[in-house]
Amino acid sequence: MNNSEKEIIKHIHLLAFAEDEGEEEGKAIAQLAAAFLEHPDTISISAERDGKMAGNVLFTPFYFKDHPDKKCYLLAPLGVLPEFKGQGVGTEVVQKGIEYLKSIGTDAVFVLGIPTFYPLLGFVPTDINTPYPELLTEPPAWMALEITSGITQKLSGSTSGIDAFMKPEFWDTSGRG
Repeated sequence: MNNSEKEIIKHIHLLAFAEDEGEEEGKAIAQLAAAFLEHPDTISISAERDGKMAGNVLFTPFYFKDHPDKKCYLLAPLGVLPEFKGQGVGTEVVQKGIEYLKSIGTDAVFVLGIPTFYPLLGFVPTDINTPYPELLTEPPAWMALEITSGITQKLSGSTSGIDAFMKPEFWDTSGRG
């Protein structure tokens, strides 16, 4: 991926989150996306509309201390340019991403997200620990999608993501509605 594509992806996340959550949140998520894009194991999936990139989702590795052989990812962030919201772009990039993750032998995908959207794509609430379980005040927001059937029943213990994702504020659901 070249620098131009990275800048477009950052811009998508900036605009998507600024519209929904405010300018400061947009800047924070754009910076987070930039940090994720620097990690060699990040998977970036985009969709185009009208000849331009309209949406993007990133998947980063998610680790289980007691199960280092399991291949899991976190889905975040998912951003769609405001002018393309409501047109299936978010669903498209997530579905394309899941298909790609299946093709590389992924066991499960986790997301801390909107409990009314992600279940439409097969995600279900999970009791697997986030890296900061004490900050999960909205349990329905923490969801998993099993790619290997029954895998979540076999996973337990402490978890972590890539360094850029290991700040407590990214896992605190107390301010989310």
